[in-house]
Amino acid sequence: MGKRASTEGDVFSFGVLLLEIVAGRRPTDVLFQDGSSLHEWIKRHYPNGLEPIVEQAIVRYMPKYHIQMPPFDCNKIIWHDVILELIELGLLCTQYSPSTRPTMLDVAIEMGRLKQYLSDPSSYLIQEASLKGDALV
Repeated sequence: MGKRASTEGDVFSFGVLLLEIVAGRRPTDVLFQDGSSLHEWIKRHYPNGLEPIVEQAIVRYMPKYHIQMPPFDCNKIIWHDVILELIELGLLCTQYSPSTRPTMLDVAIEMGRLKQYLSDPSSYLIQEASLKGDALV
């Protein structure tokens, strides 16, 4: 943006990278040369129009499911949740006002939670419920 480097700028850059990875698009694609940005394009689809973006990401990152994806596959549901969380995190990081962006520490904590959820969803959900004081029925 022509200003000096800052940690808020680093968070913005990380958010753009996150949106690039999830959407499979570059900020310099023709799609964004009409004055729009990757952030604005995804934001226009948020929250109800994200399904095609999420589905394409699942196909890209879970290729074995590309041929025949069971409609209620647990892994697909987990990946769906994680991709939505990554989109939301990317949108938070790319907010126009630097003061409203999360810190990189907050981003790292959230990424750690998502990694834990992907590696062992059941234990993560139990741990989250106990932290919130929820009773498991």
